[in-house]
Amino acid sequence: MRPWLRYTLLQVPGLILLGALLYAGWNRGWLGGDLAVLVMLLWLLKDVLLYPLYRPALQAPGASGGAALIGCEGLARSDLAPEGFILIRGERWQARSHDGSVISQGTPVRVVAANGLRLQVVRHNPRRSQGNAAGG
Repeated sequence: MRPWLRYTLLQVPGLILLGALLYAGWNRGWLGGDLAVLVMLLWLLKDVLLYPLYRPALQAPGASGGAALIGCEGLARSDLAPEGFILIRGERWQARSHDGSVISQGTPVRVVAANGLRLQVVRHNPRRSQGNAAGG
């Protein structure tokens, strides 16, 4: 569901309650009709102005865990034969060679998939990637 629609639906109960209170106040003579309409418009303006602050919380969450690391580069901290450990963003992760080949300790790797918290990696040549990025 779109964030603006979720936000609007979350505002409906409060808007209904405010409308009921304003109607009761107007009906008993405590409020004039102009004041009740002004309060309702200010309430709606408040909702519109606060939407940018709430929007990040209403958006769908991004990837987490191992899935958030797909595409990241790291370093093999042990031989992956085919399983071992890698270092990415200062954290040690359990990894498996994507094609089952042996990846030696100290070899640069890139994450291509994640199975829960176990990453699948391939050898990565940073110089080749930089050359392709600059040339492409």
